Amino acid sequence: MCYLVALIASKYWKGDRKLGESPPSLRERKKTETRAAILREARALFTVQGFDGATLDDICAKVSVSRRTFFRYFPSKEALVFPNREARLAEFAGFLEARPQGEDTYSTLRKGTTMFAASYSGKRLQLLELQSLIAGSSTLQNCEREIDREWEEVIRAAFVIEFGDDEAGCLRARILAGATIGVVRATMRHWYQGDGRDNLAQLGLDALDALQRGFPLPATS
Repeated sequence: MCYLVALIASKYWKGDRKLGESPPSLRERKKTETRAAILREARALFTVQGFDGATLDDICAKVSVSRRTFFRYFPSKEALVFPNREARLAEFAGFLEARPQGEDTYSTLRKGTTMFAASYSGKRLQLLELQSLIAGSSTLQNCEREIDREWEEVIRAAFVIEFGDDEAGCLRARILAGATIGVVRATMRHWYQGDGRDNLAQLGLDALDALQRGFPLPATS
């Protein structure tokens, strides 16, 4: 499930203030607290009632906010399960674009794999619960597939740099990006089925090695 691979980007998603930046105002702090409360209460309800069983009205009532107020913080109920979707995608794109000169896409993805695996290992129980929540809702599964396609496009753009932007190069990059997402899906599914106890970093690195053997990059001079 590629959305959870967004934890690659969460390393770069910084919620703290930048050096020299003014501290948040009281209004900003209250907004941050309200957003956190909505997320916290929604997840508690989802754990008990499931995503489809907990209504938006239930969530608003728990936090004592109106539906209008809710939509100031989140565009949809699904966004409670996939918060920071756009920002994490942008951060991941930046992560790929900022790779050192001469570093190929596979090498960059390996770095990302090591980072997200470390994060997963520290959040194993939460991720298993999230996976169970998603598996129990066709709405969330469809949303996750949409997110997969967004991440696939970012990976495709990275591979285009190596294969070229002519018709053949774009096709090769698109196929390889789709294969990468498939590898991620299969690796994560295996990890979840093993209750998250396998070495995820090694699983991911082995999967990328196998993918590269099947889809080698163009030789560089």
